[in-house]
Amino acid sequence: MSFHMLCPAPVRPRLRARLLVPGALAAFAGAVVLLTVLHVDRRLAPLDPVSTMLSDYALSPGRGLWDGSLLLTSTGSALLLVALCRRGLLANPALVAAKVLWCVSLLAVAVFAKDPQGGAVTATGKIHLYASAVTCLSLPVVGWALGRRHRDDPRWRRFATWSRRLALAAIPFYLPFIVPFAVNVVLGGHLPTVATGLVERLMMVLEIALLGVLGYWAHRAMPTGVRFRPRAQVSPA
Repeated sequence: MSFHMLCPAPVRPRLRARLLVPGALAAFAGAVVLLTVLHVDRRLAPLDPVSTMLSDYALSPGRGLWDGSLLLTSTGSALLLVALCRRGLLANPALVAAKVLWCVSLLAVAVFAKDPQGGAVTATGKIHLYASAVTCLSLPVVGWALGRRHRDDPRWRRFATWSRRLALAAIPFYLPFIVPFAVNVVLGGHLPTVATGLVERLMMVLEIALLGVLGYWAHRAMPTGVRFRPRAQVSPA
C-alpha cells in the first residue's frame, strides 16, 4: 500500500527571472545618469539643449556617454521585453516585433552617427535617420497597444491608463520629426525639420517615463503566490 505526501513544496520564480525587471530598471537609471551628465557638463558636450538635437551628442567629446546611454536603454528594453512576455502581458507577435525594433533601432542610432548639419548626406547618416524614425514610432505603439489590451482588467487598469496616456502624449512631439521625414523620403519633398532640441528632449522624458511604467507593471505582474506540487511517493516498509 502506498500513499502520497501532499505537503506543500513552494515553487518560486528562478533567480534570473526575478532579476529581469530590476536589471532593466537599473539600466534605465544608468542611462538617465549619463544623459544628465551630458546636459550638465559643457566640457563633454558644449551644446545648447534648446536648439541642438540629441543626436548631436554623437559629434561631441561626450560621444561615449551618449552611446552608453543608448546601449543601456536598449539592454534594459530587451530585459523588459522578456519580462513582459514571461508574465503574459505582451503576447501579440506584432507588438513583440515592435519592441524588438525599438531595441535594435536604439543600437543603430548609436552605431551610425548623424551627418553634421550642412554636411554631405552619407549612407551612415541615412541609416541613422531611418533608425531614429523607428524609435519615434515603435515604443509609443507598444505602450498604447498594451494599455488598450489591459484597460478592462481590474488588476492592471491603472498601469494600462498611464501606458496609454504617456504613449498618446508623445505623439505631438513626434509629428515635427515624422511629417518632414515622410514627405522628404516617401514623396521626395524638401520640408525642413522644424522641431527644436527642447521638443526632442521632452519626447525623451516621455519615453523614459513610459519605460518606467512598463517596468513597474512587469514587476507587479511577477507571480508571488506559492504553487504546490506533490512530494515523492512514500511506500511503507
